[in-house]
Amino acid sequence: MSNHDLDLSSPDKARKALADLVSEQKRLKALNRDLSENMEKKTADLKKIHQRISEIEAGSGAYNGSRGDGNLAQYVRRDGTVRLKGESNDEHAYMPGLLDDKPKSDWQKAFQDSVDDYNMVKAIRRNGDAPKARARMLDLARTAPVEVSKAFVDVAGSGGDFIPDVMLPQLERNLTLSRRVAAAFETVPMADKTVILPFLNTGFRPYKRNVVTTDDAAQFTSSSMSTTSRTITATGFSVRAQIDADASEDSILAVLPLTRQELIAAIVDGEEDAILNGDAVDLSSHGDAIASWNIRGRWGASGLGTSSDHRRCWTGLRNRALDITGASSAISEDLAGVLSLRSLLDSPHGVEGDCILVTSPEMYIKHLLNLDEVQTLDKFGANYTALSGQLAALAGMPIIVSEFMGADMNTSGRYDGSTTDKTGIICVNRSRWKIGQRAGSTVEMDKDITRSVFDLVASSREIFYSVDAATKKNVSYGIDIST
Repeated sequence: MSNHDLDLSSPDKARKALADLVSEQKRLKALNRDLSENMEKKTADLKKIHQRISEIEAGSGAYNGSRGDGNLAQYVRRDGTVRLKGESNDEHAYMPGLLDDKPKSDWQKAFQDSVDDYNMVKAIRRNGDAPKARARMLDLARTAPVEVSKAFVDVAGSGGDFIPDVMLPQLERNLTLSRRVAAAFETVPMADKTVILPFLNTGFRPYKRNVVTTDDAAQFTSSSMSTTSRTITATGFSVRAQIDADASEDSILAVLPLTRQELIAAIVDGEEDAILNGDAVDLSSHGDAIASWNIRGRWGASGLGTSSDHRRCWTGLRNRALDITGASSAISEDLAGVLSLRSLLDSPHGVEGDCILVTSPEMYIKHLLNLDEVQTLDKFGANYTALSGQLAALAGMPIIVSEFMGADMNTSGRYDGSTTDKTGIICVNRSRWKIGQRAGSTVEMDKDITRSVFDLVASSREIFYSVDAATKKNVSYGIDIST
């Protein structure tokens, strides 16, 4: 196989080329031949195959506009009018609208952004006018795909009156898409702020079926379930930004992308930090010295450890593992050492994919990528780390790299501000942990007339909790690992 005759014109041919390359290595190994034979050419082929397969996978579910905008027809009602905002009726459950649904085309996304900007600027401006934002919105409306163009006929003189007040829908969507660690856990809706969570201690038990040998045979042995419950209360996060009420339209439009980006980053980072490092106890009993812990410089020097510190919303994975003696400092730098973390877990250990590894960048780069078992083509296949520079999973456990797995821990796996040269890795059965969400992320804006500013507040009401009893070992923590 050479670059000249490498046929990657279809997904099947690309995968066959990869299989042929692996088979050739196996053939050489069986013949006790040098596996590095023609390695330069094989490596070049492998890179080309890997790139092609990545392109295929990346494009398989993406909508790039080349297939038309036929999906927009779903927003057209039976009477031919267009549903701009989501609604329910007697015939259907909730149906999303053109403006608040996940974009199906580049035009829909651009139009949603323009409506979002228009509503925001109009709300902030003293005179309620946003001519530049309105002009951009109307220009996009005039280029609407045929499926929804009826909604925008003759809009030139109507200003923005036909546009409903849809505030920052893309911020909420981008927030969901940006989640890393949180995305690994199931989100469960909560009907109220506080709910009672029942969980099973022991279930029904099977018994041997008795053989009928008499007229009055013995009854089958019965069993019962043992259950208990726990109270779950949603807390969550809020982030506040301020915009000057006297700002010009141009300056407001310029700052909106950065404001959205920072609101999303703050909630995502706070949620991830709490999932990994949270401890729902008083500051005096907190496992870490959070009053001085500004992990990777993310949170600044003020307000740390106060009653509103996001790390006090709930008990996170790391502190849960330490509380239930699920931490181990005996993690050796090989696959067996990493697997020993899984062996610390109580049953159920989960089916493939239930257990995940959450690691710091230092642990990932210095230790996991250097495991002997993943470094070579013959041991790990086409995605061996010496070529790809990445490791998506290990022994069936997906790997998530998080900046909020600290590299400034002590030998006990905690932050004390004194010994700050250790890191760690978490193994968790994600099927035993949930994110309870009282309400989806919301964005609200109101004017503070005492300061002549607009407060923009993004909130997320949720709780991270385990479905197991408090003593159940459903998470383990590898500690005392050199950075």
